[in-house]
Amino acid sequence: MKYLKFLLFSLFLALLFIQGVWAMELAPGLYKTVLDNGLTLIVEENHRAPVVSVQVWVKAGSAYEKDSEAGITHLIEHMIFKGTEKRKPGEIAATIESFGGSINAFTSYDYTCYYVNGPSEVLDTALDVLSDAIFHSIFDPTELEREKQVILEEMRMRNDRPALALAEAVRQKAYLKYPYRRPIIGYPETVKAFTRDDILKYMARRYRPAHIAVVIVGDVEAETALSKASSYFGREPKKPPQKVKFPEEPPKTKPVLVTINRDVQEGYFQIALPGPSLLEKEAPVMDVIAAILGQGESSRLYRELRREKGIVNTIYAYAFTPQGPGLFEVAGTASAENLRESLKEALVEIFRLKYEPVLPEELTKAKVMVAADFVYSRETMQGEARKLGAFEMIAGDPLKARAYLEAIKKVTPAQIKEAAQKFFTPQAVVAGLLAQNVSEIISQEELENLVEEAEMEASGITPELERWIAPTVKKKLANGLTVLITPQKDVPSLAMALVFPGGLRFETAETNGLFRTLAGLWTKGTNKYSAEMLASIVESMGGDISGFSGRNTFGLKGVFLSDYLDQALSLFAEVAKNPALSQEELERLKPELLSALARQEDNPLQLAIKEFYRLLFAPHPYGLNILGSPEVIKNLSSQDIKKAYDSFVIPSRGVLAIVGDVDPDKVWPLIEKHFGAWQKEAPPLPEDKEPEPLLEPKISTVNLDREQVHLILGFRGPDMFSPDRYATEVLNAILAGQGGRLFKELRDQKALAYSVTSFLTLGINTGGIGFYIATEPAKKKLALAGLWQEITKVAQEGVTDEEIKRAKRWLVGRYLTGLQTNSAQALEQAVNEVLGLGYNYGLRYIQKIQNVEWENINEVAKKYLQNQSYVLVTVGPIEN
Repeated sequence: MKYLKFLLFSLFLALLFIQGVWAMELAPGLYKTVLDNGLTLIVEENHRAPVVSVQVWVKAGSAYEKDSEAGITHLIEHMIFKGTEKRKPGEIAATIESFGGSINAFTSYDYTCYYVNGPSEVLDTALDVLSDAIFHSIFDPTELEREKQVILEEMRMRNDRPALALAEAVRQKAYLKYPYRRPIIGYPETVKAFTRDDILKYMARRYRPAHIAVVIVGDVEAETALSKASSYFGREPKKPPQKVKFPEEPPKTKPVLVTINRDVQEGYFQIALPGPSLLEKEAPVMDVIAAILGQGESSRLYRELRREKGIVNTIYAYAFTPQGPGLFEVAGTASAENLRESLKEALVEIFRLKYEPVLPEELTKAKVMVAADFVYSRETMQGEARKLGAFEMIAGDPLKARAYLEAIKKVTPAQIKEAAQKFFTPQAVVAGLLAQNVSEIISQEELENLVEEAEMEASGITPELERWIAPTVKKKLANGLTVLITPQKDVPSLAMALVFPGGLRFETAETNGLFRTLAGLWTKGTNKYSAEMLASIVESMGGDISGFSGRNTFGLKGVFLSDYLDQALSLFAEVAKNPALSQEELERLKPELLSALARQEDNPLQLAIKEFYRLLFAPHPYGLNILGSPEVIKNLSSQDIKKAYDSFVIPSRGVLAIVGDVDPDKVWPLIEKHFGAWQKEAPPLPEDKEPEPLLEPKISTVNLDREQVHLILGFRGPDMFSPDRYATEVLNAILAGQGGRLFKELRDQKALAYSVTSFLTLGINTGGIGFYIATEPAKKKLALAGLWQEITKVAQEGVTDEEIKRAKRWLVGRYLTGLQTNSAQALEQAVNEVLGLGYNYGLRYIQKIQNVEWENINEVAKKYLQNQSYVLVTVGPIEN
């Protein structure tokens, strides 16, 4: 009996009684009730800001239209605020705006939503205005004709946007019978034909209280909000809900090609495959798949097609999970000549999910990305209301939004594989292209072969990737800091690297040297320790902490004995988070920085390299001096350094890599303890500048009284993400080193020099390849002619198989040799992760080098070693 009384009391606490209506408390502060006329009310108290969002959701989307009604739902959305029985056109918006609020609407396939957002005091007026508009709009024939013209203009605008035009054309073929095949906006012929009577008939059919949910989220009292909403929306007479039988969508039997010939500068592509309804168990899985494949710069499609292969300009993936059958879509842009390959490679990545398990860290990242969208939407009243309304419309339960979020967090690799096998079938592919002369790019038959090839390529892969990267544990702190932990138990030491985007690429002539100065000053004391005390503590642990700055990244690195793990992490975090960056230490540092610049001026080779990069890249930041400008460094203040630190040392952009004698399970809590509370806002990074093209020779001579003349002859080359990178690296290895062609030909056989080599520079969006020789002044012309001769020979005659084998062994050997230390591994992992290559890029790098063929080398030699656009730098004595 006591238990029954307790149960009844608990139930009472979960209910509110409002004007004869009981409202159930679904969750703390979230109430739902159904009025006598069948209309649903949902209220969520949210007091994080004095704002409210009032949204009226109607089960009146374009899916409920007949073919002859295509676009009528969208037209009604446009007309609903064009005057009521008591308000003139324009008066509705003016009334809401007088409160500092805004009113608008949107139409989807499954529903229409009308909403008001504004200060909390707008609640009463919003309910009055929205109920009046929805139930008492007059649909004036004159206003109707005007608005039809507006919508026809909108159609023309949408048709002028290639991506939208292609998306609608693909969707029309992706659905054979289901009404999602029609565009929400309708067709010109249907919109032109609509009359006021057509609208009133449709309104009577779909705008019934039983089809409507009013959602209120904000700084309101639930009892008050429910009472007011009931008084405004409970007046309408009750009508039974209209039952609608949607057609079954039949399976497809073969791939479908959709083409649009359009006079455009860019090429557009879109792929559509079947997907689940929001009500199916695979819906959250498909959202995670979309994140894995095509959301963010570390996604598979972006990394492989944009970064690695360079065949697309943009690409993204999206899961369309409506009330009816859904779609999985991939879309992007590429040059017309790359569209075919873009389709093929995108399909390979999609189909791979059927055969390869998703790696744990990749899955974790994707789930966090999808969950983050849900979480961030709750930061605004309108975002939270939209989640509640959408799930009420489709699932009949606003709490399903929270259940959906929980389902996302529980997605497993097995579920991803199962969903991919269910929906990603070759015969279901719909591929769309929009470009000039699109019929010349691919035919229907060729598409079918391409899809089959993509499926075979994906199914034939037997990856051993997990075996190579399993030792590394990748996690992310709540503040966004990415953490990589790699156990190496053979030596009782550990190394750390904390890396951020920055360096030369974000400097200008006015700030050249800023990052190098920041890196040098970073370890010169903290808010807790003086520079001397910090150095003493670090050295007492047999350790070292230093800053570094390069072309694309900067950060901290450190080495310690593993016995001091906790103390080392604590100290490393103290330096990272709380550097003193004092003016006093800056003044002590400046002479060191300026001394290095002076030594650079004294060294002919360094001087030549500096001048070479200036000519090759300027005005791009890579043309600046990597050591900085003496004038800039002299004038830098501690405030300048602190500003740079605050702008670029952002946890959410950083990667902390730890390699050595550590246990991931034990080190992770320490990382959370020392770095978890580090919170900083992330101002936007400066946009990476595209380099200007090198269209003609650039020549510079620096007169220096020395024994030798130093020559650098060079060209623009591929960037680090270009597919040309690997063949160019092999080409460079053929030419460089003591076993290389330049050394053999120009030193050993012709005795033109003591030092001769080639070198490759790989940047974010450009690169360079240079040829260096140092010789006596009398042989300068012969040395330069010798360089040109070898360049011409390799471009015209190519290289030998033996040279390729040697170069590959040399590259891989140097790469592996360079990664022997924990410090080198930590820095490599962190830098690659920050740049978007992935911390485990090393394996792919070796594979790419091994896959280079003679044809690839021949192609890059002809492409980049062009004598019409080159840079030539001469440093040394000028001939009399």
